[in-house]
Amino acid sequence: MSSLPNFICVGAPKTGTTALHEDMTAHPDVFVTPVKETHFFRLAFDGLPWNGPGTPPPMEIDSLDKYKALFAGVRGEQAIGEICPSYFADPRTPGHIHATLGTVKIIIMLRDPAARAFSQFLHARLIGCEPEPSFLKAIALEPEREAAQWGEFWSYLGQSHYAPVLERYFATFGRDNVLVIRHDHYLRDRENSLREVYQFVGVDPDFARQQLAPKRTVNISGVPSNPLAAFAFRHIEQMAKIGRVLAPTGLRRKIRAILDRSLTKATLTAEERESIITRLSDDLARVEELTGWDLRDWKATTR
Repeated sequence: MSSLPNFICVGAPKTGTTALHEDMTAHPDVFVTPVKETHFFRLAFDGLPWNGPGTPPPMEIDSLDKYKALFAGVRGEQAIGEICPSYFADPRTPGHIHATLGTVKIIIMLRDPAARAFSQFLHARLIGCEPEPSFLKAIALEPEREAAQWGEFWSYLGQSHYAPVLERYFATFGRDNVLVIRHDHYLRDRENSLREVYQFVGVDPDFARQQLAPKRTVNISGVPSNPLAAFAFRHIEQMAKIGRVLAPTGLRRKIRAILDRSLTKATLTAEERESIITRLSDDLARVEELTGWDLRDWKATTR
């Protein structure tokens, strides 16, 4: 009999979900899909729009049979799941997950919304999907792009509206079945954050003590410092597809680390931060109500 997930991390994008995928994979009683971001609960139901520039990610898991095949490697693990930030934005996705899997555990990772939006923009620029060099101009273009059905990959401000997403998942799965994590807490206190996650999905939380080695940084955003690196990042999806067939994981990680070291850090300006946070003030107040968090640091318009 095929195993199916009893937990799913649904994003948000650019909040540390790739790092969490690695930490979940490391636990001996957790099975997560080897390929992060299956997109199944988008592709098999309402689709995953990608009508903007650039190369789309792999979009192959579009049937339940294909989805079940991803879990063929389950060998008695207690927690079975996947991590897919494309489940964050579309309001229909929670219902599709619940109709297929029932009341599973949902993990949501959130990050300072201005930093998250900027990181998503930088990533889109890095891989050749964002033609507009100005962050605030790209934000201003979001309604036009939404009307043209570009897809939420280009929804930088849109995906930093967290409250509606929390409300949907709380209503669909029940508050006790949704764990909301702060990205900054995960970075600052990884052991206790992982203990909370492991306990939430029903596995030994003490394994978090073994996860204290320095965490490799993944999915770095920045500006390429040379033309070769810029070319590589613009074709990263094609290179990754070939690499998964020809190169072992360790070699792929070394190559990616070399590319990441070529990036120059880009910084959110004071004007950009104030513009984003001002637009999100009502949303952040609602997030505080929903989570009980004190978000004065996220609500600060200056740093």
